[in-house]
Amino acid sequence: MNHCPVYARFGGHAYGTTYPGPIGAIISPHLLGLESTYPLAFASTLCGACSEVCPVKIPIPDILVRLRNEAMAKPTSEDATLRGSGAARTLPDTTIWGVWAQVYSRLGLYRLASWFMSRGRALSPTDQGAWTRSRTPLVPAPKRLRDLLRERRDG
Repeated sequence: MNHCPVYARFGGHAYGTTYPGPIGAIISPHLLGLESTYPLAFASTLCGACSEVCPVKIPIPDILVRLRNEAMAKPTSEDATLRGSGAARTLPDTTIWGVWAQVYSRLGLYRLASWFMSRGRALSPTDQGAWTRSRTPLVPAPKRLRDLLRERRDG
């Protein structure tokens, strides 16, 4: 428990379950279902420090990745093995990731999208939720990397 960066920082009570630390993050969803415990799988950095020191070599990061996949799975999926499968799945997330997959799987569409993003950087929102409370808002670069490399090659 004491080797987990998240647990060391926040302690066991932040997990909100009987079993604290990385082991609690993999036991609690199996005991209580994913409906109330899926955030535990996403609380890990997956750095592997817990696996390195585990005396019985439990592959905790691998199990947490599986729990993350289970939490985001379609609720009617045949692979669903845990109660509450798909509890973390929301329509906006599903839509955004679906569009992202389409854009990044087609080279021409990706090039077009990156061109529009670099040209439309003035349209970037200044308030980006919790991110901008302590950070500068994210803004796309004025030129794409491919454009900079082309200029360097030609210039």
